[in-house]
Amino acid sequence: MLTRLEGGQMYSNTLRKVLSRYYSVDVGPYSYGSLLVPGNADRYTTVGAYVSIGPNVRRFGASHPLTSLSLHPFWYNPSLGMVDSASDVQRSGISIGDDSWIGANVTILPGCTRIGIGAVVGAGAVVTKDVRDFAIVVGNPAKEIGGRLTTTEREKLLKLQPWTLPPKEAFASLSEIRNQLDR
Repeated sequence: MLTRLEGGQMYSNTLRKVLSRYYSVDVGPYSYGSLLVPGNADRYTTVGAYVSIGPNVRRFGASHPLTSLSLHPFWYNPSLGMVDSASDVQRSGISIGDDSWIGANVTILPGCTRIGIGAVVGAGAVVTKDVRDFAIVVGNPAKEIGGRLTTTEREKLLKLQPWTLPPKEAFASLSEIRNQLDR
């Protein structure tokens, strides 16, 4: 309810505080989507600014321990009361770059620690490794099928970082970049 009162996920500082404090998920300004629903992103997830995330996206930072005699979480999850915190599985963090887009029904697995700035992850992809800046990845497992923008456009964006600005200033910066490149 507070999220709605604050103008939705893109604007809610309360949602960002709750995610950070109770879920160890840090979200930049103006980002929105299903990873901002508590429980959809494993702890140590960082989402940049202006990130668009489709429905039903999940991010897992750990796997069942394949070398363990049993795969049941009783034997590694301390919150279940059978083992102490030293038995917990290794959890990886991830950084999702500014101005990236993650399509619907994407699953991000522990092998991926970074989705680059301006990257696109196609709907239904299973991301098992890092995605470079401005890459487009699709499939299961996700594979790069191309890139976004020209080298000059990428360089300008990385230099000016419009995602660090409030929306009106970012729009003006993007418009200026486009005008310079169209000359």
